[in-house]
Amino acid sequence: MIMSNPFSLLFGKPPAEVIERGPQADLIISDFTSVSPTTQINMISGVRGSGKTVFLTQIASRLREKEDWIVIDLNPDRDLLQSFAAKLNSEKTLARIFERAKINLSMFGIGIGIEGEPPVADIEEALTKMLHSLKKHGKRVLVTIDEASNTKAMREFISAYQIFLRNDLPVFLLMTGLYKNIDSIRNAETLTFLERAPRTELEPLDIADIAERYMKVIGVDQEAAVRMARATCGYSFAFQVLGYYAWNDPDDVEGNIKKSRKHLAEFAYKKIWSELSKKDREVVLAAAMVPTGEIYLIREILGWDANQFNPYRKRLIKAGIISGNQYGVITFTLPGFDEFAGKAELELYGGRD
Repeated sequence: MIMSNPFSLLFGKPPAEVIERGPQADLIISDFTSVSPTTQINMISGVRGSGKTVFLTQIASRLREKEDWIVIDLNPDRDLLQSFAAKLNSEKTLARIFERAKINLSMFGIGIGIEGEPPVADIEEALTKMLHSLKKHGKRVLVTIDEASNTKAMREFISAYQIFLRNDLPVFLLMTGLYKNIDSIRNAETLTFLERAPRTELEPLDIADIAERYMKVIGVDQEAAVRMARATCGYSFAFQVLGYYAWNDPDDVEGNIKKSRKHLAEFAYKKIWSELSKKDREVVLAAAMVPTGEIYLIREILGWDANQFNPYRKRLIKAGIISGNQYGVITFTLPGFDEFAGKAELELYGGRD
């Protein structure tokens, strides 16, 4: 029997071959499952392809295995409050709990009428009643929202969620998003409580873990595995893409790295580049001209002082494009992004100054 390729070229769908971020996941699950949780929300941010969806799915799957937990996945493009109530009531066991609690949800088209009980007219009030009844039965609810952004529906949902928390209801929120989108939600005028909410920024995967996985799954020797792992820079999508090509032709290490870089450019970097501001791009291009990554040389190219440079440096670090772990130096966290940036700018402006 021929085994199918365990690596994936698709965004959003958890691949068969995954390197789990155990410590980060354990911390969130420990917080949520404690007797008296200190937090009931966590926002996961990272660059496109950093593994946010996979990380979210792993945590949700682990909590689904617990008898007292209910996991509800919400689509950020829908009416979140209505969807939340509908999905809760769609589970037969929960629907019976709501019926016994005499919560009449018929006005929202998600439940049957209850004789002698007027229908609840407000969706927020309906959810409050539903969550109160679940609390009495020892249940906890995890709501997951993948790729959240600052929309009207999101603001309405989080405003209601804040009320649920004030009422000491057992509802927990885990959402993912690009750094700028999570930041926009946190800074929304009516959602200032999110400023104190925990945030998990996904770090690059461990190079040793990647090399070990390539050796085990693909069967390459240690030297090839280390070369491949370093070529990914720990970028989760690069781990998948390079693994995909190497699975089909394990002997052509350099060729597979080149193929993976082309795939990353087409299906990840173009989008990332298009979302950067003009000044962000200038910093990236200047950094690409300095192989050592020394900040003083990058600033010389830009003609900027430290006060001009630092805000963009910080923003690109938070966006997951560069790393500033070493004093006085920045490095690219995305493999080959420096080369891609130069080519993208040439294509855009045709080499003109």
